[in-house]
Amino acid sequence: MIELPLTAAQERVWFLQQVDPQDASYHLSQTTRLTGPIDPARLTRAFGDIVARHEALRARFPARDGGPVQVIDPPWPFELTRMAATPAEAEAMVSALIERPFDLAAGRLLRAWLIACGPDEHLLCVVAHHIVCDGRSIGIIADELTARYGGTALDPLPVRYSDVIEETEESAESLAYWTGELAGAAALELAVDRPRPAVADTASAHLLHPLPPEVTTPFAALAAKERCTLFMALMAVYQVLLSGRSGQSDFCVGFPTAGRDREDLERLVGYFSNTVVARGDLSGDPSFREVLRRTRTRLLAGYRHQKVPFERLLPALDIERDLSRAPLFQTMFGMHHQTGGPGLALEGVRSERADAGFGHTPYELKADIFGLSGIWQLLLVYNTGLFDEPTIAGYAHEFETLMARAAADPDLRLSELTAPTGAEYERLIHDWNRTAPPAADLVPDLIRRQVALRPDAIAVTGGDVRLSYAELDRRADDLAARLPVRPGELVAVCLPRTAESLVALLAVQRAGAAYVPIDPAYPPARLAFVLDDCAAALVLASSETVTALPDHPVPTVLIDSPPPARADFTRAPVRGADTAYVLYTSGSTGKPKGVPVPQAALANLLTSMAAMFDAAPEHVWLGLTSLSFDISALELYLPLVTGGRVAIADTATAGDGFAQARLIKEAGVTHVQATPSGWRMLLDSGYRDPALTALVGGEALGPELARRLRGSVGRLVNVYGPTETTIWSTAWEVPAKPAAVRIGAPIGGTQVYVLDERFNPVRAGVPGELLIGGAGVAHGYLGRASLTAERFVPDPYGAPGGRLYRTGDMVRWRPEGELEFLGRTDNQVKVRGHRIELGEVEAACEAFPGVIQAVAAVHEENLIAYIIGEVSLGAVSRALASTLPAHLVPARFIRITTLPMTPNGKVDRAALPSPTAQRAEFTPPRTDAESLVADVWTEVLGVPRVGAHDDFFRLGGQSLLAVRVAARILAITGVELPILTMFTRRTVADLAVALEEGLTAELSDMSDEEAERLLAGED
Repeated sequence: MIELPLTAAQERVWFLQQVDPQDASYHLSQTTRLTGPIDPARLTRAFGDIVARHEALRARFPARDGGPVQVIDPPWPFELTRMAATPAEAEAMVSALIERPFDLAAGRLLRAWLIACGPDEHLLCVVAHHIVCDGRSIGIIADELTARYGGTALDPLPVRYSDVIEETEESAESLAYWTGELAGAAALELAVDRPRPAVADTASAHLLHPLPPEVTTPFAALAAKERCTLFMALMAVYQVLLSGRSGQSDFCVGFPTAGRDREDLERLVGYFSNTVVARGDLSGDPSFREVLRRTRTRLLAGYRHQKVPFERLLPALDIERDLSRAPLFQTMFGMHHQTGGPGLALEGVRSERADAGFGHTPYELKADIFGLSGIWQLLLVYNTGLFDEPTIAGYAHEFETLMARAAADPDLRLSELTAPTGAEYERLIHDWNRTAPPAADLVPDLIRRQVALRPDAIAVTGGDVRLSYAELDRRADDLAARLPVRPGELVAVCLPRTAESLVALLAVQRAGAAYVPIDPAYPPARLAFVLDDCAAALVLASSETVTALPDHPVPTVLIDSPPPARADFTRAPVRGADTAYVLYTSGSTGKPKGVPVPQAALANLLTSMAAMFDAAPEHVWLGLTSLSFDISALELYLPLVTGGRVAIADTATAGDGFAQARLIKEAGVTHVQATPSGWRMLLDSGYRDPALTALVGGEALGPELARRLRGSVGRLVNVYGPTETTIWSTAWEVPAKPAAVRIGAPIGGTQVYVLDERFNPVRAGVPGELLIGGAGVAHGYLGRASLTAERFVPDPYGAPGGRLYRTGDMVRWRPEGELEFLGRTDNQVKVRGHRIELGEVEAACEAFPGVIQAVAAVHEENLIAYIIGEVSLGAVSRALASTLPAHLVPARFIRITTLPMTPNGKVDRAALPSPTAQRAEFTPPRTDAESLVADVWTEVLGVPRVGAHDDFFRLGGQSLLAVRVAARILAITGVELPILTMFTRRTVADLAVALEEGLTAELSDMSDEEAERLLAGED
């Protein structure tokens, strides 16, 4: 018996087997159909000779103190298992045999079955575990099995496995190269058919696609002309394919190397292969010729440094543990030529490959090119939990197309090679944007029509006030006649949410002006800025709210004591291009910016929503939102243009879920619009109404809230849209049991496009920036011509003169023609429904004397400010509270000495210290279970002390040490914790809970006497 260490590659495979002993991802197999007379005894002896010849096939891997050792046993009698099956049963039987788990500690990691399928018809299934074998070894076994079955002697091996298996000598230079080359590499985010699970599954299938000579021949000529090997050129094609299917220009692809750089290893069975990582660089929209050059350069460098085992790179790069995907790279690429002997060819028997397929793979996608006798084939092995076969068939077809196009014109750029074409282009640009035409009537005309149809019907209620359509119309005209403004001017409206505020908004528009809502709760500095920036001609306030305004020179009218009416007043004519209102949003430069919304855009929104909800006079909408939040316009105007009623909630009711619930019931409300945060408040009050229609928008809707809210109302619509395209631009009908959340498809009169940075459409499923066009697009930004030109760009896909608004939101099309929201492209976020430019918060912090630099971030729905500088954080907070609205004032300020940076020189927001971690001091273990876990960690990690909230991996833990921890806990308590628990419960406190749960489960399975003996420490 010989005892050896494990190589780094073997350690990783051993660890993965401990994590999931049932996983067959590392089973290597070859199945051969044998036609003719078989001598099972000769075949068994041949297998026995091979096992005796190769020490690796006699290895086993027992654990000692939680860590593995490699033991080489003496030769043992090989067992060839004989079975029988009908041809129909054989395939399923072979698949089951391949997936049968191995016991690495017990050994015998080469198996063979001879399955009789009929007279002189057999299947020979050979399976080995990857920990003792690689792809080249399978070929060696087949060649030697052929020789020994035929009675041919084998030449002695020049070297023994035990002589060459030793810990790899690492080159410090090569390790430094890889840590520099791969630092900051992003995970590949391919467009998938289903979301990635929290813990990756390995079930897979495969697709074989022939590559015709008319494609491969000119492509090979291109590779030769550009001084690239075929592998390099095909890797370049694969990277282009992945870029087009992910929208990324920076990602990693793994590729195997034989690892047999010595001649004496060529005929030795063992796990010698290594995985090398190629980091793609497709930045700057390069031509295919340039992609070839970059790929060749990086592959040559990778070959020079390939002796560093991949398994040693992971700890060196300190990659965050993510159980949902393989570390560092999620896809492999390989090229194989027919080498060595002819494979299994038993004497007197006709042999042909009959592999059962690829049932498991640790990667999301694996591509291999097989070049046999001048015929090329592309084999794609894909994760069936993520991809459907039609998707992978599309990958294969696209790979062939890319080869052909690159060979025909290698100067085609990446954007040209990956752009959707034909039917896919038509679907993305036209089919999914076929919406109802823009509204023909404007809001004043629609309201006038309802006044004529139902003058005595109640239009608005608020507190004790109830106004009919006729009374609302009369009061709006009366106030309009008292406003000293001219058409086209702006009126700042500083009013609370009341029925009178609706009168005021209508009056401003009837005077031909546009209103600018300003919230009386805003700090005076904010109010002063808006008044100055919009150059308001008039302020409309009440005797109560006027006291909130700062000193200003703008004429002011109080709605509770207005000036006399003009006798000659007539309603100003309204055109679609006239501004209806100007809404101020958070600004990335540190200053808010005004968005003028035209009358036609508002009318289009209301007409589209009316059609979507079959709006009718019996509908009652809740007026819940502050006038300074643009979604309030839908609540106020949609009832009025459809003959319904709006029930306005006062400020106190809007902040109280119980009061809201009472108002909804008392007012007979049928439709409610709120942000996710607002809906949580209402639901937490116990609200439920199966007759209610609910709209949710203003910030991202999470799956949990979507399910909870959908189960509490009769109908739920998730709406999305920026102020710049008039409130809502897309809508999604939430199903009864939503599995995932979408923002849906465009509303009427609206077009949406998912584009790359050059405004080219990206493929369905690929992330891109959402640009919105159509009737809802606002005029731009008030007095900000350069910013308007930057964000409102010409529409290349619509009618001449049209514009698109760049939302800065990352989305992707789903196959059914619905949009999925992914996040922001910049620093803009939403917190509890308020859009926040982090730059505005940062600028306000940095304006405070003594603050050197500030970074704002969102943590668990709270706004956090990180401050560099010797200043009082309380003073900074108080200063911001006096100049910014409450939602822009960070909930917490944290002092730091330096900012973490990415390799690209940008602030690494993901690496900012956690507010929770900053708040927590060392907490000693508080329970017996915590003390036990902490003691084990201290022993295994070699650290002086471990606290209840310490993270195993932050303390230096890694995969094999996690196994040792589990082994020590098992030895002490008898509770076997799955290795995955170490990754999902990473703190002492969390792992102690898992241990207690395990003990409880074990005790529940015992008799009272057994439990008492265990608790007493008796055997």
